[in-house]
Amino acid sequence: MKKIFTIIIIISLLFLTNASHSQVSGFMGKKNILKLGLFMKSSFVMPNRNGESGYFSFNDKYSIEFERVLTRNKSIQIHASSFETYYKMLGYSDNTTSPLLKMSCKSYGGDFVMYRSSHIAPLGAYTSVGFDVIVSTADVNIDEINRNYSYYNYEDQSQSKYSYPYKEIITTHMGLNMKSGVKQIFFNSLSIDFNFQLGVIFSENMTGGAEFKDNVEDYIKGRIGNRLWGHYLWGVNCSVGYLF
Repeated sequence: MKKIFTIIIIISLLFLTNASHSQVSGFMGKKNILKLGLFMKSSFVMPNRNGESGYFSFNDKYSIEFERVLTRNKSIQIHASSFETYYKMLGYSDNTTSPLLKMSCKSYGGDFVMYRSSHIAPLGAYTSVGFDVIVSTADVNIDEINRNYSYYNYEDQSQSKYSYPYKEIITTHMGLNMKSGVKQIFFNSLSIDFNFQLGVIFSENMTGGAEFKDNVEDYIKGRIGNRLWGHYLWGVNCSVGYLF
């Protein structure tokens, strides 16, 4: 994790250092935006932070973002986000009998933003490509693990407990995304941004379908990756910022 954060910081500093020597004027000479962002999507069959699901239940994510103009119509953005939700340790996402367990996530990442050639960054329609490093802390139901381990452990049915010492587990996943949106500037300083996001999570067990008898910890990591995939797949971002 330390190596990943170090790389992110170094890359960001290199871009910002390069941009500091640029002669690009930006919007009325302003090149920076500090923003507060909100990501939302309908939870459908997957639970939200209240453990509810349905078309009118929503997952959300809150972030702080910083954007810096690089050229006439390009910029770079870095952000840090946090969100909470629930995941189902057993079964698939539409299995209503599975117990719900809480997971808290923090993500760090960046975006390369490309505005239309007729616009001056950071104003107008744009597309972007970006990444997120998501660190999740998820609760674990040890009793359920023991019951399922006993079920799958055909070789030794006399064993009553599986030695799993953790009540929570921490995982790290990488996500890549694309966004398409539009940004407006009001009163020469107020930035309003709306965009639609498509993304994918890289997980060794994206479906979360591994069995306990293979590896309990890998199974749980797979379930978390499965839940993040559903959260990250698509959504709508909006943000309000100060241009300076």
